[in-house]
Amino acid sequence: MLFTIVFIPLLASAALWVMDRDSEASIRNVALGSTALCFLFSLLLLIGFEAENNAMQYVAGVPWVESLNINLKFGVDGISLWLVILTAFLGVIATVYYTANPDKESQREFLALMLALETGILGVFVSLDTISFYVFWELMLIPSYFIIGLWGEGNRIYATTKFVLFTLVGSLLMLVAILALTLEYHHAMHEWTFDIDALSHMHLDDGTQLWMFLCFFLAFAIKVPMFPLHSWLPHAYKSCPIPALILITGAMSKAGSYGMVRFCVPLFPSAIETLALMIGACAAAGMVYGAWIAVMQKDLKGLVAYSSISHLGFIVLGIFSYNSQGVEGSVLQMVNHGIIASALFIIVGIIETKMGTRELDKLKGMGTPMPVLYGVFMLLALAALGLPGLNGFVGEFLILAGVWTSVAMSGMAAIYVLMGGLAIVFASIYMLYMFQGAMQEKNEALPEGLEDINCSQFAVLLPACVLAVFIGLYPKPFVDRISPAVDNALHVEKTVNLHSGEDSGHH
Repeated sequence: MLFTIVFIPLLASAALWVMDRDSEASIRNVALGSTALCFLFSLLLLIGFEAENNAMQYVAGVPWVESLNINLKFGVDGISLWLVILTAFLGVIATVYYTANPDKESQREFLALMLALETGILGVFVSLDTISFYVFWELMLIPSYFIIGLWGEGNRIYATTKFVLFTLVGSLLMLVAILALTLEYHHAMHEWTFDIDALSHMHLDDGTQLWMFLCFFLAFAIKVPMFPLHSWLPHAYKSCPIPALILITGAMSKAGSYGMVRFCVPLFPSAIETLALMIGACAAAGMVYGAWIAVMQKDLKGLVAYSSISHLGFIVLGIFSYNSQGVEGSVLQMVNHGIIASALFIIVGIIETKMGTRELDKLKGMGTPMPVLYGVFMLLALAALGLPGLNGFVGEFLILAGVWTSVAMSGMAAIYVLMGGLAIVFASIYMLYMFQGAMQEKNEALPEGLEDINCSQFAVLLPACVLAVFIGLYPKPFVDRISPAVDNALHVEKTVNLHSGEDSGHH
């Protein structure tokens, strides 16, 4: 099942490369069909998923490099389940959005790269083997590099180069840590394994934990990106074409925070206890900084990009509160942010198409000729600023509650919660500023014959609106599935003792 979900987009991508670039309808049908199929299969995961079960489900694997015991092994638990469904869902949305007004010259290449990107992201969320995780992690980079470099706008070469250099440095650090972990395991057990679960049962001494944790953490923090490693994000987001940005902001930016939950939390408990306060300080600073800079933005795309830095800071803060409430809130908020941010970028794209600009100073009064967009935009803006009853609130509330009761952050918990509150106040300012600046007031200079969003644009935005309300009012089905997996990650028994060189039995 999981192999099907991960590799459908890649097969479709390969098929597009061999198709005739003039057969536009067939190219469109292959792209839409494959993403829709991938999404349907991802929904089927929900049917057989056991909510109370904290172990990996739907596990499937094939040997890859047998001599070193490297496998292509996939599985999902409550942490990755919703992220897989989110990625597959955003794949459909991005493809529908792109095919509504494609670039005739390069439709084949663009869609092929976007499908390859989707496979990379899905692979990261389901890999249970550190090497296959690393391969998919790198696979995400290649299509995004070409998409921003070839179809981006503005200073795209600078943006894509900076993005790749930052990410590559992080990836190399992660590779070093992956190899070191396996060598440690081999030293203790005299066998090779790259299996994440087996490695997480290993008891490492504090010094080893610290440097390995830092290697993993830096790779993930750059991908998130977390303050002060965030400087590639505004350039990359401003240059990136909107359809690809839907996948990059909605799903790929979650790969970093997902890595923290999947690797850092179970593998390096003592390192987290040592560094939680410091990481919390960076995350909290990023929440306030991102929100403050967003208030200053005149470019709508830049505004949403900086608001993402703020929201992703919340997610990291929740993970390093290192208790179940905070981590559950973070996992839920990854899904929420994916839904809200991608929808906001779609709205920015629609506004830019209709008005020929996305500068706030030149927009206003769009609400009168465009009542449907007005309503959709208002709902999503309120979800983004964390209005109770909408999805943004649930995640933020759980995260701040987790931080407040966090033992790892006990000295600074109150200050971090206050900084979170400040970031939410700023979020209210920039979201209302963005919404009112584009939609309210009178504007004599509106383009002639400005029409409301059409059916396909509405269809792309509608699911985000429905989910924002549904998760806001009834988060239980989401939290119930996330909860057991988070508890499992937080309480891994360390049964492989390195010093005795033998296994003291698994639990």
